[in-house]
Amino acid sequence: MRDHTGRYRTRYEDTLRALGHYLDQHRFTRIAVIETPEGFLVKGYVAAPGRDEESLSLAPETLLFTDADLIQLLEEAYRRRGTGGSSVPKP
Repeated sequence: MRDHTGRYRTRYEDTLRALGHYLDQHRFTRIAVIETPEGFLVKGYVAAPGRDEESLSLAPETLLFTDADLIQLLEEAYRRRGTGGSSVPKP
């Protein structure tokens, strides 16, 4: 995957970390991640409160994260980590 300028290759570690943060925030579990030419296809289950306070229900979910989606996740991740929101980490 290339960054928003198309010049630099984005590191898989950063991309997967940002994607993992999104999946954690949205309560995904039992996750499969498949790289496609368009980006990453994610299949999993989203945990939601069940009928009573002690149970959870799992709803199947499939998402396609395009390169544009991943760049946005990376920008947010770099801002959280304090590297200024650039798709290319500052040295």
